[in-house]
Amino acid sequence: MVTKVLKTIEENAMLTHGECVLCALSGGVDSSVLLDVLVKCSHQLGIRVCAAHLNHMLRGDDAVQDEEFVRQKCESMGIPLMCERADVARIAKETGESCELAARNVRYEFLERAGKHFGASKIATAHNANDNLETILFNIARGSGIDGLNGIPPVRGNIIRPLISVSRKDIEVYAKENQIAFCEDKTNAETVYSRNKIRHQIIPVMLDINSKAVENALRSSKILRAESAFLNRAALAEYKRIMLDATSCKRDEILKLDDAMFGRVCEIFSRHALQTDVYTLEFCHVNDIRRLCEGASPSKYIELPRGLRVRCEYEKLVFEKDAERSKLLPVSISEGSFSYGEYTVTVKKEVNSGKINNSLNTFIIPCDKIQGDLVIRPRKTGDELKIKNRPSKSLKKFFIEEHIPKHMRDSVPVLADDEKLFGVCGFGQDVRLSSSEGEYIFVIDINK
Repeated sequence: MVTKVLKTIEENAMLTHGECVLCALSGGVDSSVLLDVLVKCSHQLGIRVCAAHLNHMLRGDDAVQDEEFVRQKCESMGIPLMCERADVARIAKETGESCELAARNVRYEFLERAGKHFGASKIATAHNANDNLETILFNIARGSGIDGLNGIPPVRGNIIRPLISVSRKDIEVYAKENQIAFCEDKTNAETVYSRNKIRHQIIPVMLDINSKAVENALRSSKILRAESAFLNRAALAEYKRIMLDATSCKRDEILKLDDAMFGRVCEIFSRHALQTDVYTLEFCHVNDIRRLCEGASPSKYIELPRGLRVRCEYEKLVFEKDAERSKLLPVSISEGSFSYGEYTVTVKKEVNSGKINNSLNTFIIPCDKIQGDLVIRPRKTGDELKIKNRPSKSLKKFFIEEHIPKHMRDSVPVLADDEKLFGVCGFGQDVRLSSSEGEYIFVIDINK
């Protein structure tokens, strides 16, 4: 088996001389064998080995015993170890995730921290060939596309799976022949978990049909990964062709893509918006985006998992992280400079020299015509503006006519007092407001 693992490491360029590798060590047979094999190969590979164990606090005393077992194993082998505990049940309740998903997320976050602690450039997990088949079957049941049928990749980022070509049967034989002690997780035999049902009820039937089902699934995974990689390269080319910027494109252009490309290109835009390398859209989410594109609304949006918002901006489709926007509040005008959202406001009090103002971002406000407080604020229902050569109308109608995206309208600065609106940034001053030469005025510049 050591020879097979070394071949897997070499074929997938998992490790290079001088690297430190962190072994994710649960104490079960798979991870215990992985640790043993890595240590045996360490001199030949020129690597350092360390380990990390996370107690999920789901199995009471059994979990505590596993933690102590791992500590003793690493101490006897001279392997540096980092241990932590995480209340996964509480975390799952807080996040609304299943215990299985919460445990996975917490575990990988912990492994990343442990890797940095030891200076490990790679994290080795004990996924094997049977796990690969279980994953494929689980994803088929969930209705996954080709990416979900790829199984478990040998390498994903800094995560490596040296045992991925080894069957669970071979792992158990190796443990017995080499007298490797390990912990038995009683929950592995319980069929209340989806993966355990697949492991104990479905895979045995498949092996009865074809004794090489596990190995054949590995071959299928390799074929599908190659085809998926080809589709991803094609999707990246389409993304670059239709993009207006990293997170937007024209609605009509993305709608021209066929189904195989549409979802993948949407995922690329989504990853750029969320600034992550890993983000998968469910089939229903892809359909929601297509319906959004096909709709007539110029400013409709949908919310997707992990804070992703996809919205129409007239002819554009925009992907963005829906960071909660703090609502802008009215700010009283006084001399000097200050910030208002993305804008810088500069206010001067001076005598009107009679100079004509044609700027859409500069406002001349006669001091004696201000009723109450002069403020800069967001729009309000009922705001009305009259600008040169255009009839008086509501600010809402102006925004629609000028194609101001709906999500941006509340951040456009409006100048007003307690009774009336004086002007709107980008639209100019209300023509009904006038001042005479020699009057005291506020000159207000609003610029990004």
